Amino acid sequence: MTTSLREPKQLRSRRTLRRITEAALELISETGVEGTTVHDIVERAGSSVGSFYARFGGKDDLLAYLDERIWETAELRWTEATADAAWLERTTQQVIEDLGRLYAELHLVHRQARDSLALALRGPGAGLSPATLRFRARVRADSRRLLLERRGAITHPTPELAVETVSATLEATAGVLGPPVLEDLRSALVAHLMGAGPEPGPAGGAEVEFFDIWG
Repeated sequence: MTTSLREPKQLRSRRTLRRITEAALELISETGVEGTTVHDIVERAGSSVGSFYARFGGKDDLLAYLDERIWETAELRWTEATADAAWLERTTQQVIEDLGRLYAELHLVHRQARDSLALALRGPGAGLSPATLRFRARVRADSRRLLLERRGAITHPTPELAVETVSATLEATAGVLGPPVLEDLRSALVAHLMGAGPEPGPAGGAEVEFFDIWG
């Protein structure tokens, strides 16, 4: 299920849409999809029922929009973050640490609402949405690119295979492991690529800062 809603051009309309989506995500996180009504959404958003139906055919259209938009926006922000020229100044270890941190933080954004939306729209045990799959493909592609740019520092005998392993591991574990375990995992992934020796390079790099998912 998808929605053809396009982002409005007028600032006022964009702000109204943003208030509605933020209110819906908050309520779904608190009370679930079934416990969230259109009236509750517009009341929290400080909007009106008329404004809601000017943008959505009904609650189901809103749910489909949120399900797609969360991951589309996350993909856009991920792409912007990983395109930053500052990545070129990071060592391989810093790249792995920052990629893992960024991806883990993305998985915390609206997580409860995302799970509720997935269950309501696709049911238990259903596969991932196309938007989720696109996001994960982007994450893996950018992780490979950023690591293979440092091919000269990789000591593993088959750099492409090692980088693929690191990228897939970051993707698979970022959403389910806590920070202490992730730190240990990142150290292991660095050792997988680099061996035990230290990597020459800048002593520190700017840490990737997370972003407002709707900003």
